[in-house]
Amino acid sequence: MSAYFNIAKKLASGVGQAINKVKTKVNKTKLDKANSKLNIAIQKNKASKAKLGQTIFEMENPKFKGKDFTFKGNKGRSLKQSDKKKKIISDNNKVIGRMFKKVIEGDK
Repeated sequence: MSAYFNIAKKLASGVGQAINKVKTKVNKTKLDKANSKLNIAIQKNKASKAKLGQTIFEMENPKFKGKDFTFKGNKGRSLKQSDKKKKIISDNNKVIGRMFKKVIEGDK
């Protein structure tokens, strides 16, 4: 039984060493920071090209997606949570107001 324990102990210690060998990448020099920003910009450019290519494909092949595009244009400013609640409350007030009007008109 001790042989199995020793094997398990060696495996567990090997896993721990593998985790400890992973080092984080921290940009220390200005050149490293600039290189990192460049790589991020390159990746964003690739993503934009892919989106554009998909949109062009969908324009040329309307049967593929119909009138809807996978990547729609500007979605505009997103609403704050409080603004969303205010909008829901105002919509509910309008609906409730219409319901009261129908009830009042129905009684006459």
